[in-house]
Amino acid sequence: MVAGSAPIRYGKRMNVDVYPTDVEAFAAAAALVAETLRAASATRGRATLALSGGRGGRGVMVALAERGDAPWERIEWFWGDERCVPADDPRSNVRLARESLLGPRGIAAARIHPPPVELVEPAAIADGYARTLAATLDPGPAPVFDAVLLGVGADGHVASLMPGCRALAATAPVAAVAREEVTAEPHVARITVTPPVLAAARQVVVVVVTGAAKARALAAALNGPEDVRRVPAQLVRPSSRVRWLIDRAAAGELLRDARPVSQ
Repeated sequence: MVAGSAPIRYGKRMNVDVYPTDVEAFAAAAALVAETLRAASATRGRATLALSGGRGGRGVMVALAERGDAPWERIEWFWGDERCVPADDPRSNVRLARESLLGPRGIAAARIHPPPVELVEPAAIADGYARTLAATLDPGPAPVFDAVLLGVGADGHVASLMPGCRALAATAPVAAVAREEVTAEPHVARITVTPPVLAAARQVVVVVVTGAAKARALAAALNGPEDVRRVPAQLVRPSSRVRWLIDRAAAGELLRDARPVSQ
């Protein structure tokens, strides 16, 4: 655990670590991702990771790129969601990952599995990516990732599962989210993995939330009444396989009721 972290438990089933700064949260998340991928690689000969966009995703990817202990030659890279924009668009999650992590680490193109945004139509992109996941991930009722990196929006969305969107009820592994359903910037159509895929993640889902603007959404996700359609981040409430790493600014509404956990 990063020096200066303050682990906090929110109820018996919760697994939440609070860090003084976002930089420390990003570093801790990167360490956890690297550890998870090493274990997967040692067990199965490869590791699979779904990346996230946004400020939190970028922070973790930059921190991960600086680590020497990830099994770089054995990782297969995917995305939990993507904006339906060209791959070189500044709003693209794939572009963000290439600039923050994949490019700096010199990851081979054969190990990078981006959504086929060149298909243009969100439904076609979603269907195409579902086929990619089925062809490359371990099979099951839903495709199985070793690790999924997620952020949480100020509106409570996770991946691109927006409050009230139809994708929350989808059974296919990847679904389209229409522009009019998007409740966060940028307001463009998206594709996203669906709840069954998040539930199937094999070892750990890392959720990083930073900043005071996320405090209300974080409190609703962790302590609010269960209502996944209103707060999709409740899909990944902490458990033995789900770890939340957040900074103190985002934890403001939680710390009043928290109790420390012994190391």
